[in-house]
Amino acid sequence: MSVKSGAPPPIVTRRWAPDGPTVFLLAVAILGFAAFTQPQFDPDFWWHLRVGLDILASGVPQHNAYTFTASTHPFITQEWGAEAIYALLYRAIGMTPVILLMALVTWVGFAFGVMRTNREGLSRWILALGAIAVIVTGLQIWGPSPQMFTFGFLGILLVLLDAYRRRPTRWLLAWLVPLFVVWGNLHGGFVVGLGVIAVFLVGEAISSWLKDERSLPPGRLLDLTGGLVVSALAAMVNPNGWGLYLYPLHLLLSPVAQANLNEWQPPNFHALASAPVLALLLGTLVVARWAKHTRPADLLMAAAGTVLLLYAVRDIPLFAIMVLPLFTDGLQGLVDHVRSARRMAPQRRRRPAPRWFVGAVLLLVVLASAVRISTQLSSPDNHLEGSVYPVQVGRVICDGPTARVFTPYGSSGWLLYRLDHRDPASRDCAPDQLFIFGEVDLMGSKVLTQYLTAVSAASGTMAILRHYQVSLVWQGRAAPLTLLLQKQSGWTCVFADKQSVLYASPGHAGAWSASRSDCPA
Repeated sequence: MSVKSGAPPPIVTRRWAPDGPTVFLLAVAILGFAAFTQPQFDPDFWWHLRVGLDILASGVPQHNAYTFTASTHPFITQEWGAEAIYALLYRAIGMTPVILLMALVTWVGFAFGVMRTNREGLSRWILALGAIAVIVTGLQIWGPSPQMFTFGFLGILLVLLDAYRRRPTRWLLAWLVPLFVVWGNLHGGFVVGLGVIAVFLVGEAISSWLKDERSLPPGRLLDLTGGLVVSALAAMVNPNGWGLYLYPLHLLLSPVAQANLNEWQPPNFHALASAPVLALLLGTLVVARWAKHTRPADLLMAAAGTVLLLYAVRDIPLFAIMVLPLFTDGLQGLVDHVRSARRMAPQRRRRPAPRWFVGAVLLLVVLASAVRISTQLSSPDNHLEGSVYPVQVGRVICDGPTARVFTPYGSSGWLLYRLDHRDPASRDCAPDQLFIFGEVDLMGSKVLTQYLTAVSAASGTMAILRHYQVSLVWQGRAAPLTLLLQKQSGWTCVFADKQSVLYASPGHAGAWSASRSDCPA
């Protein structure tokens, strides 16, 4: 067909027809959102919700009004923004929007982390394999927890730093200010972000020292240093001000907290749940020698992620996303090496998959993801009185007299919200206070040490209970403290079920009217 002179050229449209690896990568991305959609299985969520409701009602708390042991200890609400969001969503609709929001935040971090790994010459099959590794590695961590805000923002930060490396302009660094203002008001993990910028800065300085043509010039390194300083200042734009830095300092420097909190322990590589992260760690070490495109900053980033992993199990997702570029680069290099050694013919250009096939595959993936998401949203774990919680114990404590309650550490956050009169199920609850709840830094090392002494029934236990005038102890039936109280004169069992037992202190048993038929003899 001819075109008349002077007429605009005909518009040529290109049909989107991805090949097999691209379809597979899209399917992994969709399934990733389904994997990130987890039920609310963390009892700590409930104390976050209680604090969030108090923030909406009267502002960010400055003192610990929830316990009778640490009322004078500094109360640094380093997650106040996340807690307020939780309270707004839960009060308006329920648990579903909270779960979906945190799944979306997690997916954003995942998508950005995978996106920054993509480069020319990297097989989409290998990129998809890396994405699967990130998803599977973090299965024991994913969930609607405030720490997922750090994972999401970390993915964004890594992409921003990579963009600055390609086009080092100050307007890109300007985005660090709103990023850290928001991050610093949602989760204390913003300090990881500051550390990542510092690691990236050192890596680029090494590249410059090695005369790498792709390295940042000295002037841009200086700009990035200024961006790091400004980011640290931006994070202080929050109700806690510079005190926000005290939270991670107190927590990380507390030997009692580090030695006794499960989430701050290194991964147990002997456990089956840690097999994926061990495989990713060892796999990265094996293929790293074939990495051709990894720069010093990427190597340092992978090393920093490994340090985070070995420090605390909660850092598994951060490790996975920080080590991903090295893993995929090394794996691609290994594949290329094998092909070259066997003198294999270069891969042919792949033919696009038929559109009907792409649509059918993605539709099946979306349907499967929708089924899983629906199942997770309807889980009994998402309800205050779900089957995973000690519902009957909570009812007995709620219906009983006002008490100073010594609780199991893992259930204390749930009980803190269970006793809040703003929930319809708790409107008539007694205004009890607890010995401790799930944010140990808000109690201080002294209270945690005393709690650990009492819960293990060690020497001095009864003196601690008397000192704080504990009037009710809730423990497991076979717990050391339960066995100790059975032998103490005046301590009386006022309720028991198959898992738990409640003991009232001398002079307080008569006020409890619950059935005692299952109390230990």
